[in-house]
Amino acid sequence: MDTFTFRLQPVLDHRRRLEDQAKQEFAQAKSRELEAREALTDMEYAFGEGQYEMAEATQDDIDLAEVSACQRYLTRLKTEMLNQNDLVATLHVVSEEKRTGVVDGMKSRKIVERLKQRQYEQFMIDINRLEQKQTDELATTRHGRQKKQTSHA
Repeated sequence: MDTFTFRLQPVLDHRRRLEDQAKQEFAQAKSRELEAREALTDMEYAFGEGQYEMAEATQDDIDLAEVSACQRYLTRLKTEMLNQNDLVATLHVVSEEKRTGVVDGMKSRKIVERLKQRQYEQFMIDINRLEQKQTDELATTRHGRQKKQTSHA
């Protein structure tokens, strides 16, 4: 009974690995979501620029074909923005699911760690009791020897 060994250490190690894996998956999902948001922002900016250019073009004497091409570009960009917005929403849901996985993994690991801590504390109490018992036995044995020596003298 010299060293503490936690019987569920393999379980704790496994839960730590699962938590680390969940953290990596969450980071990747969040990164994909941020990239999609940036792409949407770029599209929105391009759309605003296109609208500005279209307004400028209608004020100037510009070819009708050019205005029509600009209109088709803005329509296509608007469709792409709607698709990108859907993608951002989907990626947000995925990243939230991954975040929940991280939280669940942390809870799972902490439960086993608390069990380990309680078992370690109980181990220390048992060690202290054993040491106290050995000290008491040693003191009793010495006291018994001293009594025998004093009674012989």
